[in-house]
Amino acid sequence: MPYTTQEDGELVNLWPEDGRSLYPEILDRLISWSHDLGASRIDIETDRHVTLNVHGRVIRVTSDKVLESDAHQALVHMYQSQSGLTTLRSGEPLDFGHRFWPERRNDGKRYCFRVNASSSVIGPDNGISMVIRPIVENPLRLAQQNVEPDILQAINAGDGFGIISGATGSGKTTLVGGITCWRLEDPDQHVNIFEGSAPTELLYDRVPRINATITQVEIGRDVKTFADFIRAGMRREPTDIIVQEIRDPSSMEAGIQAAISGHRVLTSLHTNDCAATIRRAINLCPAEQRDSLTIGFVENLRLLVNQRLLPSTDGRRTPIREFVPVTRKLRSALLDSSRDRWPSMVREAVEKEGQSFSRAIDKALQEERISRQTAERARMGER
Repeated sequence: MPYTTQEDGELVNLWPEDGRSLYPEILDRLISWSHDLGASRIDIETDRHVTLNVHGRVIRVTSDKVLESDAHQALVHMYQSQSGLTTLRSGEPLDFGHRFWPERRNDGKRYCFRVNASSSVIGPDNGISMVIRPIVENPLRLAQQNVEPDILQAINAGDGFGIISGATGSGKTTLVGGITCWRLEDPDQHVNIFEGSAPTELLYDRVPRINATITQVEIGRDVKTFADFIRAGMRREPTDIIVQEIRDPSSMEAGIQAAISGHRVLTSLHTNDCAATIRRAINLCPAEQRDSLTIGFVENLRLLVNQRLLPSTDGRRTPIREFVPVTRKLRSALLDSSRDRWPSMVREAVEKEGQSFSRAIDKALQEERISRQTAERARMGER
C-alpha cells in the first residue's frame, strides 16, 4: 500500500475522508477502505490515532485522534446496542461480529469483521479500545500458501486430530480456511463439514461446493456452548468437524470428543512450536478428566503444524512451518511414556520425521520468498 514516512520514521497513509467524525456510515467506509488495503487489524481507541496493520507494518491513517464521543458511537453502531458501553464499564470485554453489505442488490462485496472491545487506560482517564479484524469472505487457497504436500497427505489420511498452531496473527485461520476450501472444491473428497467458531472468522457461502457440504455455527449465538455444538454434530453425520480455535477446557474437551467419535477434526491453538502444542493441550484438559482425555487425544492425533510469518521479498509476508505427521509408531511411543516427556519426544520427532523451522527457513530462502537478511534474523530466533 502507498504510505509516506515521517521524519521520526512513522508510516502514514491518511484515508480519503480524514477529519470526519466516526458516524455509523463514515465508520463503515473507513473500515471497508482499510479492508480493501489488506489490513489484518484496525485499531480505534479513545484519544489515539486510528492505525492499521498491513503486512506486518503499523500505519497511521487519521490526522486527528479519536474523540470519546466518536469511540462511543462507533461501539454502539457495531454492537447494535447501548448495552455494550455498560458491559465495558463493568470490566467485561466484548467479542462480537460486525457485518454490512453496501451493494446488496447487485450481489456486491460484503464486509465482515470480528471486533474485540475493552475498557482501556488513557493517561489518568478511561477510554475504549477496539481492535477490528476482517473476516475473510473468500479464503486464500492452498496454492497461494506454499503448503507442504506432507501436511495435506496427513490431513487426507483418515479420521483423527489435526492441529494448526501459532502465535496471534501467524495465519492459522488462513491455513485452516485454505484446507477447508480444498476439501469443498475437490470433487474426489465427498465431505460433509460441520464448523463451530466463537466468533465466525471465515465465510464459505461463496466457495464452490463440489460433492461437499459445509455448515457453520457460531458458539454463543447459534448454539450456547462447544459441548452443544459437538452434540449437534453427532446427529448430522459429518465427515469433518472444525473447532475453529481451542482456547479453554470446554473447547479442548469438545475437540477431543469429536476425534474420539471417529471424525476428522481440524482446529487451531495458540502456541509457539509443536512441542508447546502438546504441553498446552495437556494443560487445557479439565483436571478431573485429564488422564482419560489426554489418552484419547494422543490416540487420535494425526498431525501437528506450527506456523510463523516472515517478511517476504514481495513486501508482504510468507508462511514457514514446523510440522510432524503423528504416525502410529509415534502415538504408541507417547502412550508408553509419561506425559512430562511428550513435548521433548515431539520435538525429536519434528527433527527426524517432519520439518523443523530451520529447514523451513532454508526452503523459503531457496525459493527466494525471503531475503538472506530475513533468513538470518529468523535463524537467530531459533537459537
